[in-house]
Parts: sequence; structure tokens; C-alpha cells
Amino acid sequence: MADLQAALHTHHQAVEAFLAAAGAVPAAQWGQPRLPGKWSPGQVAEHLALAYEVNRGVLHGRAPGASAPRLLRPLIRRFALGPVLRRGRFIPGSKSPKAFQPSTSPPPPDVLLARLQAAMEAFESDATVFRTTTLDHPFFGRLSLVDFVRLQEIHTEHHRGQLAPASA
Repeated sequence: MADLQAALHTHHQAVEAFLAAAGAVPAAQWGQPRLPGKWSPGQVAEHLALAYEVNRGVLHGRAPGASAPRLLRPLIRRFALGPVLRRGRFIPGSKSPKAFQPSTSPPPPDVLLARLQAAMEAFESDATVFRTTTLDHPFFGRLSLVDFVRLQEIHTEHHRGQLAPASA
């Protein structure tokens, strides 16, 4: 349990840093993509809120949408997830699953950041009382809870860097 508590602590710090950075985005830039074809800060925040909401469902065994065939999950875990966990960052060019795609017009910062905070807190609360140390992920298969929490932390850190405008 000490590993889980440490992972949750580091995860919480990453989310707090994201919320602080997102809260500092000027209102005029909230809906403006940082580069052509990229998400706006509001879309990045909405994407994270969606990810926490969906991944909370994974903790409860209710992942919406498609899943990988069970036979392929160990391969996906090893070759897609393994490098992310080892390096602590996503592979450049990674695409977001459809369930995590933000809307073209995200809610205002106060609404969306409150939603993200609530989703993150619910995810952490559920992880704290999770009954086992592993879960069955719809794409990665058997995954330790600590690695799942760490993945959320890496994901959050990845997107914090996308909040600054291209000129910053």
C-alpha cells in the first residue's frame, strides 16, 4: 500500500500543477489552439476531465466503448504502455482514443476546472479503496493499480505542457 500512497501523492501533485497552470491561462486564450490543428487549453482540460471520468469507470470494471481483444492486450501493454511508464512520458504523435476527444467548444474555465477537480478527486478516492492491487484494463489487460495511477500522472503532466501558447 505504501507504493500506492506514493503514486497517489505524486499523481495529486501533477493534477494540482495542471489546475494551477490551467487557471493561469488568460480567458482570451482558453478557446484558442496553441498551434493550427492542435487543441486549445480548454480542449486539453476537457480531454483530461474525460480521461479521469472514463478511467474511473475502468476502476469499476465499466469501460465505455471498444476494447482490444484479450489476446492482444499483453502485447499492447508491453509495447505501448511499457515505454510510457519507463520513460515517464508519452511517445510523440500518440493519438487520443475517441472516448477522450474533447468538444470543439469546451465549457468556460471555472466550470471545466471544477469538473476536472471533481473527476480527479473521485478517481483518487476510488483508487484508495480499490479492492485489489490489479485491474483488468480494456486495452492493456492485467495492470497494477500503481501503474494505472502512474499512467494518469504521466498523462496529466504531458498535457500541462500544452497549456502555454505557442509563443510562450
